[in-house]
Amino acid sequence: MRRGLRYGLLALLLALLAVLAVLALPASEPGSRWLLARVPGLTVEDFRGRLFGDWTAASLRWQSGANRVQVEQVRVVNRLACLREGALCLDELGAARLQLDLPPGEPPAAATPLALPDIRLPLAVRVARLQLGSLVVNGVEQLHELALSASLDRQGLQLGAVDLQRPGVRLSVSELRLQPHGDWPLQARAGLQLPEVDGRPWQLELTLDGPLLGRLGVEVLSQGYLPGRLSGWLSPLAEELPLQLTLQADDFQALASLPASLVFRSLTLEASGSLRAGSAISARAQLAGAGQPVAVELRGRVETTRARVETLRLTDVRGEQLTLAGDLAWDEAFAADLALQGSAFDWQQLYPQPDVTLGLQQLQAALQYADGRYRGDIDLRLQGPAGPLRLRTPLQGDHGSLRLSELRLDAGQGRGEGALALQFAEALAWQAQLRLSELDPGYWHKDLPGRIGGELASQGEVKADGLHLNADWNLGGQLRRQPLTLKGRVLADGAHWQLPELALRLGDNRIDGEGEWNGRLAARAQLALTRLDQLWPDLRGQLEGNLRLAGSVQAPQGSLALSGQRIGYGEQALAALRVEAGVDAGQRGELRISASGLRSGNTAYGQLEVNGSGTLARHQLALGLSGEPLRVELALAGGLRGADWRGSLARGDLAVAGMAWRLQQPASIERSAAGRLTLGAHCWQSEQARLCAEAQRLQPEPQLRLRLRDFALARLGDALPDGVALAGQLNGDLRVDLPAAGPRGEIRLDAGSGRLRLRDPANANGAWQEIPYESLRLTSRLQPRRVDSELLLAGPGLGTLALQANIDPLAAGRPLSGSFRIAGLDLALARAFVPQVERLDGRLDGDGRLSGSLLAPVVDGRLALRDGHVAGGELPLSFEALQLGMTIAGQQAQLDGRWRSGEQGQGSLTGSLDWSGEPRMDLKVRGSRLPVQVEPYAKVEVEPDLELGLRGRQLELGGQLAIPRGQIKVRELPAQAVTVSGDTQIVGEQPREPGMPGLKMNLRLLLGDDRLRFSGFGLTADLKGRLRIRDNLDSSGSLQLENGRYRAYGQRLTLRRARLIFAGPIDQPLLDIEAIRTVDEVTAGLRLTGRADAPLSEVFSEPAMSQEQALSYLVLGRAPGTSGEQNMVSQAALALGLAGGGQVAGALAERLGIKDFLLDSEGNGSDSSVVASGYLSDRLSLRYGVGVFETGNVFALRYELSKKLYLEAASGLASSLDIFYKKDF
Repeated sequence: MRRGLRYGLLALLLALLAVLAVLALPASEPGSRWLLARVPGLTVEDFRGRLFGDWTAASLRWQSGANRVQVEQVRVVNRLACLREGALCLDELGAARLQLDLPPGEPPAAATPLALPDIRLPLAVRVARLQLGSLVVNGVEQLHELALSASLDRQGLQLGAVDLQRPGVRLSVSELRLQPHGDWPLQARAGLQLPEVDGRPWQLELTLDGPLLGRLGVEVLSQGYLPGRLSGWLSPLAEELPLQLTLQADDFQALASLPASLVFRSLTLEASGSLRAGSAISARAQLAGAGQPVAVELRGRVETTRARVETLRLTDVRGEQLTLAGDLAWDEAFAADLALQGSAFDWQQLYPQPDVTLGLQQLQAALQYADGRYRGDIDLRLQGPAGPLRLRTPLQGDHGSLRLSELRLDAGQGRGEGALALQFAEALAWQAQLRLSELDPGYWHKDLPGRIGGELASQGEVKADGLHLNADWNLGGQLRRQPLTLKGRVLADGAHWQLPELALRLGDNRIDGEGEWNGRLAARAQLALTRLDQLWPDLRGQLEGNLRLAGSVQAPQGSLALSGQRIGYGEQALAALRVEAGVDAGQRGELRISASGLRSGNTAYGQLEVNGSGTLARHQLALGLSGEPLRVELALAGGLRGADWRGSLARGDLAVAGMAWRLQQPASIERSAAGRLTLGAHCWQSEQARLCAEAQRLQPEPQLRLRLRDFALARLGDALPDGVALAGQLNGDLRVDLPAAGPRGEIRLDAGSGRLRLRDPANANGAWQEIPYESLRLTSRLQPRRVDSELLLAGPGLGTLALQANIDPLAAGRPLSGSFRIAGLDLALARAFVPQVERLDGRLDGDGRLSGSLLAPVVDGRLALRDGHVAGGELPLSFEALQLGMTIAGQQAQLDGRWRSGEQGQGSLTGSLDWSGEPRMDLKVRGSRLPVQVEPYAKVEVEPDLELGLRGRQLELGGQLAIPRGQIKVRELPAQAVTVSGDTQIVGEQPREPGMPGLKMNLRLLLGDDRLRFSGFGLTADLKGRLRIRDNLDSSGSLQLENGRYRAYGQRLTLRRARLIFAGPIDQPLLDIEAIRTVDEVTAGLRLTGRADAPLSEVFSEPAMSQEQALSYLVLGRAPGTSGEQNMVSQAALALGLAGGGQVAGALAERLGIKDFLLDSEGNGSDSSVVASGYLSDRLSLRYGVGVFETGNVFALRYELSKKLYLEAASGLASSLDIFYKKDF
């Protein structure tokens, strides 16, 4: 019994010692090595450390059959002390490389629902840092750099600071929480950097929230290449993988090389279904279009092995459509069955081609593809400038050939028929034939009307020894109303080429040529283009010349001579052109180009001279342009080195805008055979200014580096408005790269501190006003899809203007964002741009935000003008102490302002503006005792209560305008003076487009409530009345003339009654006027009635008497007595009748060379006379007066020595010679 107990205790002790020995093995380096060596298939290199502690290994390799795993540079740091806390802690777990070599597996079995177990570990696991340098699977790198930290406990799995990289892709997980039990809820946030697409970056921000065993919510924010948002849900572990996702995007451009018309706006793509059973796809979007949007609609279904496009429809603004439908399959082999239909769809909205004037009328196309072969039909109906045309053909082919067996074109009475066969499986070969009959090119281009017929044929193939070709053409007919002949043939047999004939005749223009190359060159061509206007609209002049080629391809010889006269296109023209070029047997070339009379519009550029000479290895070129706005002298030298060209810009002189720039040192120029063009560092100098360029690449993807220093702003005087000058120094830097993906770089212009100089626009010789500024700079930062610009103008007396704007130059509409700030900006800056104003003062404050687009900006902010003063020049009203506020909200604004005029005048302005659609304006103008002065006619006070409106191009004016007091004086014009006709055209000026909006009017006019004095046309009176003026200046109301005097028949008459009655056009009132003279008990007068354009006049008296007696009282102030007095009355009537015939007399005077002829009466009573006057020159005038009641006449000549001093000689009853000096007080 004791022995058994002793043996049992011994066995237990031995077992305990064995366990302790096993546990002790990984706690030591030898034991760890021994344990690792016992693992089947595992090979360890350079193991150091303890498995129960920190350890490293240079390599771990494990292999089982064809499966191989290799881990390099392994490092493990664990902390066993965590076991006391119920956790397994790894402070570091890392490897430089993990390589997996796995054989191809068996095809996956049918998918079955995946059931995840509940995982509840007895120990928590904490990994402080896990790092993997590279993961390679079957020789392909799948990951590059993985770093993360993780923990798994009762709360679930948590990942933090995950950074995973692979070529072109980077995943950064900021948060991940997963509970491995129940329905496995997951919460994760991550950022994913995808490879650049079309040179544009692409970033995704992912958010996952939901159960892995249920519907997992998905939210993806996409930026860069595809700006948009993906939202929805999916069940990733369900058997069918159900999903429902929605993608929304805006301003998406698939390729930057595509036109802006193909930018997607408001794109919404929806997918609903499952991966196995298929998903329904629908999409709605708008393409930006070329001015008008195009609606896009997609409906279809996608399965794992097939897809169906139920409809892909494009609709233009007129409702015309282009529709694609069909089926695609890729189960065993790819197959497709597609149909395309269209009506009068405006295809120019998708791909604008301004030079193409073909419009789509109808399109029918079908294509079937199966077993590597395809067939289809195309039937296209178009509308050309000359009428409809139709193109149709069947097509067949496979991966190595294409056949158009019955190609047919119908255009009016003309047609074209032919066939085309292409082979491109092994080598390119073709055979084509085309027959034309009465075909009118005007169907394609409106400027090419005609009728062409003939045949074209071509066949050939590309072989190892070169191209084998046989092509000929023979066309004839009429083009642009000129006879046309085009003949030619080309033969090629490897290295042997022949052009037996080339002949072109179009009207009076012809080109002839022939040539051959069979080791040696022999070719000639003659040009006789004597009527360039027959070739193309707006082209003119004549050009003649010849070309000859000889020698070999390696050492060609030849000569070219061209001469032309009066060549022009549109506004560009030259008087004469001469070109001479040649290459001799020694391979030395000469080039001379001379063009004189260069002109663009009204700008003459003088003469251009280009001279070059040399060999391919060493040559030089000189260019000179002598003209008024631009003068250029350049000299280049260089040569070929193999396939590369190297040279330099040896000399350069430029003169533009009055500034001369000179190249300071030669600049190297290099162009490689691959197309790389570079320009070496160099500088240009103009006075103290220097413009320097670093070494830069011009092609491909230009890299530009420029630097401007010490440019005097005063030299910009010719480019600034009159009366504006700058004093200071301008410095600038340009660093811009222009890759295909879009520009990158920065542009800076800095004028530092300086002075803005202003001069009164009404006084060109006046003193300058100087306004100092402390900062004037412009900065622009360029990115492919963003341009950030900042403008700053600031000074102690000038104020501050700060503008910050961001523009996307590639997106449709050029989206705009930014802000502005204005603080105390001096309004005097605008004085030079408003020549009608002599005084413009005030300070402008404001701030706001910019949005919208470059062509339709949206502003939100405020502007406030304080202490404003606007007066002088052509303004009839001065604005003093002007305060004006504007609140801007998008494309609307509210106005509120007030001002003072003169000593007592007050005014106010309120209203709104709206430019979101057609311009709209509503303004209210109020005022009292506002002094208005219209030189030299009127000085009045007005009291407006006006309402001004604008609706599109319709201007509305309503309310009331009172003119209670003032004085109106109208100067009389010469009798022969006429108004300028509305259709008058000034020679040398472009006709103005009608720009004035229509006027809708309902205005009340109140005159003379106090005293409004009128003087003119021999009349002085007080003016009173009420008028209502409506549309088309239709008026109603009346005006009265009170306290009036009228001069007629040499007398001052009293107005007894004077009314103007308005009932129709404002320039045709009814007259009711009586001007009288009272002598004792007799009243004689002149009565005017009828319309103003055809008044009726009569002489009357009270009591009634004959016309002669009434006229005697009116003229003499008494009844006629003797026959002499009767004669005097008749003489007065005759003389004054002559004064009434001023228009006829004026026409006669114009024929005699007398300008500004005027007939008038002078004096009163018996001293009355009729005076004729006019100008013989600008300074010499004459005057002749005849007495009405007294015998005698006066003739006088006056010569103006200056504006204030003149000499006058007079002859009559007495003669005199006088010098007069005039001064106004």
